[in-house]
Amino acid sequence: MLRTPNNHRSSGSTVGSTVGSTNTPPSVKRTVVSSSTSSPTVSSSSTSDMGADLARKRQIRKDDAIRKKLDQELGRKKPSTRTHKSTKPVQGTVGSLRPSAALTLPDTAMVVDAARIMAAKRADAVLVIDSDQHLVGIMTDKDLAFRVIAEGLDIRSTLIAQVMTKNPFCVTTDTNATEALNKMVNGGFRHLPCLNAEGDVVGLLDITKCLYEALEKLEKAHQSSKKLADALEGMQSEWAQPANQGLQNYVELMREKMASPDLSTILDGHHGAAEVQTKTSVREASRLMKQHHTTASLIMEDGRIAGIFTTKDIVVRVMAAGLEPDTTSVIRVMTPHPDTVPTTMTILDALKTMHSNHYLHLPVVDERGRMAGLVDVLQVSFAMLNQMNTMQGESNNNSSYGASDGPVWNKFWET
Repeated sequence: MLRTPNNHRSSGSTVGSTVGSTNTPPSVKRTVVSSSTSSPTVSSSSTSDMGADLARKRQIRKDDAIRKKLDQELGRKKPSTRTHKSTKPVQGTVGSLRPSAALTLPDTAMVVDAARIMAAKRADAVLVIDSDQHLVGIMTDKDLAFRVIAEGLDIRSTLIAQVMTKNPFCVTTDTNATEALNKMVNGGFRHLPCLNAEGDVVGLLDITKCLYEALEKLEKAHQSSKKLADALEGMQSEWAQPANQGLQNYVELMREKMASPDLSTILDGHHGAAEVQTKTSVREASRLMKQHHTTASLIMEDGRIAGIFTTKDIVVRVMAAGLEPDTTSVIRVMTPHPDTVPTTMTILDALKTMHSNHYLHLPVVDERGRMAGLVDVLQVSFAMLNQMNTMQGESNNNSSYGASDGPVWNKFWET
């Protein structure tokens, strides 16, 4: 049974979770809101930048303290993990994509148990098994935020079996890698449980991690395409004869497809973000996120982005920390002054930025620094895969120049 398709099926994460990274691309801007006045103003000074960094680092230290405490408490219980033990997976299969170890919980566990384990182990999802050790469901931070917090359920008395996604689509380690990725793209979900031939859970496939591991290949492919297009164009200009129309069309096609679309192409009319105020409660923020079908909300002050609050924050900073969602305002648990990127950033660069900084969301601003939208890692990943597929589809129309059949991402999973 397929999980409910949702193009926003992302396990949210805090933007700026590795503040202070030295490899932040120049196009990533710090949206800094001064807290020294009652009417915050935007500042680009180094002092304000340092203040923003310090604020985010303080929140990170709090997160680490929560995780450390939970890890110590859970260490006595030793939560179950399932891993793929094949020594040499077959190339081009799911096993070759190296699925991550999967956290598992029995279907008799409570929601609070799932939140605590996910927070302690920095996990985006937990798999649910029955008394026979068979997979019966999956629970993500989005499920916890939307189906528990937004609906006003008690995390200590609600069974995960009541709110999990039942009978999720699964693959075996021998499943063709492209087939598995196609299922994830078409179904609009990020996680895919992996089973062995006996039906036992052996891991969890994350489509974003697959793309992250292919980033170097993607960049090399882009550079190779550019060099080839330059070479072909150079050859054509040196030939003292009428241009070969087929070759010219192919060069133009390569240049067009080589230029990765920018983020403006995947921003929707509703900006893809739920806007809230600093005093908005966690409960209300979760309801707004659910209403907008997004895993993050932006905290706005005077038209500027003052912070970001995600479904992952709900799990770590609220549920696992034991805070009450009705009485906790987002300013207490948000990530202040998140990094922002321009609408002109390419999808490939956005994916690289997310990978380098461990971001799952990127607030996007226009040329005036105003909020233009919010993109999550799943949107960017799907857009990247769709671009790769489009490149192959267009190239197939120019088969005389070496195009081959099948999705272009085959090259990344099967070589």
